[in-house]
Amino acid sequence: MFHRSPPPTRPTGAGAQFAALVTDVARTVGGRFAAVAVLATLAAIAEGAGLLLLMPLLDLLGITGKGDGSMPMLRAVGQRIGLGGALVLYVLLIAGASAVVWARMVAGTALLLNYVDALRRRLHDAVMAMGWPALAARRQADLTHALTQEVAQCGSVVHFLLQMLASLVQLPALIVAAFLLSPAFTAAALLLAGALALAVRPLSRRAYALGHALGETRRALNAEIADQTAGLRILKALGAETVRGAEFRALAGQEQERQLSQARASATARMTQRVAAAGAAALAVWAGLGPLGLPLPEMLVLLALFARLMPAALRVQETWRVILQMLPVHGRLLASLEEWRREAEPAPAEVPPALTRSIALSGVGYRHAARADGPPTLAGIVAAIPAKSTTALVGPSGAGKSTLADIVMGLVAPDEGAVLVDGVPLDGPGRVAWRRRIGYVPQDPFLFHRTIRENLALARPDAGEEDLWRALEEAAVADAVRALPQGLDTVVGDRGASLSGGERQRIALARALLRRPDLLVLDEATASLDAETEGQVADTLRRLHGRLTVLVVAHRPSTVRTADHVLVLEGGRLLASGSWTEVCGTAGDRLAALDMAG
Repeated sequence: MFHRSPPPTRPTGAGAQFAALVTDVARTVGGRFAAVAVLATLAAIAEGAGLLLLMPLLDLLGITGKGDGSMPMLRAVGQRIGLGGALVLYVLLIAGASAVVWARMVAGTALLLNYVDALRRRLHDAVMAMGWPALAARRQADLTHALTQEVAQCGSVVHFLLQMLASLVQLPALIVAAFLLSPAFTAAALLLAGALALAVRPLSRRAYALGHALGETRRALNAEIADQTAGLRILKALGAETVRGAEFRALAGQEQERQLSQARASATARMTQRVAAAGAAALAVWAGLGPLGLPLPEMLVLLALFARLMPAALRVQETWRVILQMLPVHGRLLASLEEWRREAEPAPAEVPPALTRSIALSGVGYRHAARADGPPTLAGIVAAIPAKSTTALVGPSGAGKSTLADIVMGLVAPDEGAVLVDGVPLDGPGRVAWRRRIGYVPQDPFLFHRTIRENLALARPDAGEEDLWRALEEAAVADAVRALPQGLDTVVGDRGASLSGGERQRIALARALLRRPDLLVLDEATASLDAETEGQVADTLRRLHGRLTVLVVAHRPSTVRTADHVLVLEGGRLLASGSWTEVCGTAGDRLAALDMAG
């Protein structure tokens, strides 16, 4: 029995989520992550060396201070190569650093695109591999939101992660260069920076909480938009625009409020950082020229170093805060991915079961997860569906007809009992493979926003032109397709909106017949057809009689009376089975209540 898994678990904290993000990126992109880190390190080293070269340049330009100053080796190099040589070396170092930064940016973009594509593929593969009960229990809008907007947000997280990585690598190189010039000055500056980081730490925690709340609101708003756009016809018909409009506006207002709270928090953090950084810079200049008594060249180079160091440190804090705002989305996606993978079906068997004698239902029972405390949807069904014949499945609404059809098709595994195809149990890999031999036409046929040719080819990608037209002829829709301006290459519109209901239904039937299935399941598939078209479809089924097994979830007496075999369901239990005459004798009153007796 399928049980809905609990919602994806929330990570225990920002640190754990960040570690999960880095681990997932590194595992997904492999050596690209290390390559970006190496390039960032080389760029930082070149930048630090270029700034240190300012020392001999200043000395050669005659800018000196009291004392001998520090870094005598650099001064000796400058005197040896002269002003021109020092300038050339400085330009070469900066050019080399710029080239490395270019390579890092290109490699980082490739890494980002590779990760986003891989994450979306993993999520999509997990959704496609899930069993039907697990998929049916979920809101489609949530799946769409995860595969589109949330994956894009994870791309933004990785983008800021790479920015933070570049700044983090830049910081040690600049700190080492500054330490070589003045250990005391650098140590004091680092103490001030540490105090600043501690001061803004509460703002970072608030950023994480706001990011989680905003993510939940966006998911709810996206789901509401998807529901409303899918149900526009119903909303207009019921005059419910105002009611659902109010729900939309409430969620949109909540999103705006949380976005504004997030903007306020970010602005407060930036203001705090910049004011504190300005104060720290002023204090550093006073200490360097006053108590520490640094020579003018060292002081100028230190100021140049810290002019790079402070923005880099601020970028680290800013990107970290943005990452914290987005981390909950990534954590939720990874939790969803694990959950979806747990609900995957087994890989299909290489050879699907073949139907030549019958499909046997032995004590089949099933209970929908949403009705765990109520009566079972099906209970103790013992019946047979003979091969190469037509079996009609009838009963009142809610009797379990569609659920039984899903079990026979292998979409759903029974909670109790077994389904056997020619005596072979239909379970595990065999059940998944069995669907290759199924043709299915639902009551509400779904066509993709593609051409008729592409919709048909879903059932049999290798089908030729002649096969397509034969299937359309059998479904009594070939003439209608020929009359279209582009014929088979006509785009049917969203869910087949450019076609009539009958045309959609018959194209769906043609798609099922194209597969040349062992079992054709029609789930009230003629409900939207007029009498003439239904008669044409009935003629098709009569021509196919004896060539394949047909299971019809029926609602019209004409379909039931011409069936070879009839199963009557009520309340999830089998009331009668056999020929039309036999079931009339056993359950005539129930058939009369369904307007099928006579």
